[in-house]
Amino acid sequence: MIWTPSFLAHIISALFLLVAAFLFFKNYSFIKRTDALMLALLASIAIAVHGLSHLGLERTYHYNPLA
Repeated sequence: MIWTPSFLAHIISALFLLVAAFLFFKNYSFIKRTDALMLALLASIAIAVHGLSHLGLERTYHYNPLA
């Protein structure tokens, strides 16, 4: 089960979110000049896609990493 495509996509999504968070804090002085609405929209899309992969894993493989 661990090497299924949806699980790997979920792990890659989590890694991209961590990289994005690191880059956000590293480049905060530039980012605070950027449009805040655009940043909020991008963050909400990234988190929503990651959350949908959680639902897919739970439904398809009956796998809940938090339980």
